[in-house]
Amino acid sequence: MANTEISLFQRDYYVARHRFRKSAKIRGGAVAFLKHPDAPYNDEVSYGIDTAWFGPRGASNVLLMISGTHGPEVMAGSAMQQIWMQEFSTRRPSDTAVFLIHGANPYGCAMKRRTTENNVDLNRNFTDFDPAPLGTALSVRVQEALCREGVQGPQARRTLISLLWLGWRHGLSQVTNEVAAGQYARPDGVGFGGAAPEWANQALCSVWRNHLSEAKRIAIIDWHTGIGGYGSPSFLCFDAPQMPAFQRATSWWGQAVAQSGAHYQAGTRPSYHGLLIRAVQDIAHELGAETTAAVIEFGTYANKKVLEGLLLDRWLQTAASNVSDATRIRLEEKLLRLFCPDDPKWREAVLSEGRQIIAQTMAGLQNWDKTK
Repeated sequence: MANTEISLFQRDYYVARHRFRKSAKIRGGAVAFLKHPDAPYNDEVSYGIDTAWFGPRGASNVLLMISGTHGPEVMAGSAMQQIWMQEFSTRRPSDTAVFLIHGANPYGCAMKRRTTENNVDLNRNFTDFDPAPLGTALSVRVQEALCREGVQGPQARRTLISLLWLGWRHGLSQVTNEVAAGQYARPDGVGFGGAAPEWANQALCSVWRNHLSEAKRIAIIDWHTGIGGYGSPSFLCFDAPQMPAFQRATSWWGQAVAQSGAHYQAGTRPSYHGLLIRAVQDIAHELGAETTAAVIEFGTYANKKVLEGLLLDRWLQTAASNVSDATRIRLEEKLLRLFCPDDPKWREAVLSEGRQIIAQTMAGLQNWDKTK
């Protein structure tokens, strides 16, 4: 991999954050920073939501790209934002603006956690909490299995056996849905969506409303890693297939948009609650804009290994108070590499696919009315 390619992936969030700000300023972006309330004031180790706006504030066409909804996944999303700044910013049409949000879940990015400071999955937190989505008896059983732990870490093997048994009793698709969809009853569990909007939730909603009020057509990408083939993209579009937004997504990014369930163990996509991308779409629609939107995942490892990462993340956040600093650092690095492998082949594939996706999105945004 060439040195210029290597520079797109940073060693940690802090380096990625400072490179993001530097790249944006060099290229004329309007840069802003929303400091997390728990972050130190020293800029070298502070954390928060960084934004960069390129182009006229009154642009009708806007590309919005978000990174770091799940903390350790920020590295790939940050690389995608660097690709746009370094390779596409000089080709931005005059009637188009690009809005980059770096580190949507800044606590998770800084601490190498998928969740927020409250063990809340930010990507399950954009929901109506009055009332919160109800769980079931199966939800309780699944969370009991996911929360099996020992002094040295989660008991992944026992968890897997329990989940397989529950899958045999209730159906694999039901259990997969319980693991992934989000839950609102067990604060120390996996996929906890919270009891109220998190700080990051409120900050992002304010940013979206302030920046998207004049847009008429908005392309939205929320970059993630984990689901899918190694280094290959998966497209999760949550609009109904008969809607123009879904049809545009298919015309921009191909038939993979219609095959999002193929990468899940049960062959069907979970019924997710509280998704960030649905929240920004809802705000855009309230403001009078059309959207074409997708969560785009670059696959890392097999579902079993990704599940082990979820268990480790949950254990580090809720149960690892007595672990040594050396052990904690080692496990955090392991978690980071589960969602951002340091394998050059993986990174080459992600960068290649990412360039193509960004090019397709910019072209689709310019030909919006022709791709319904």
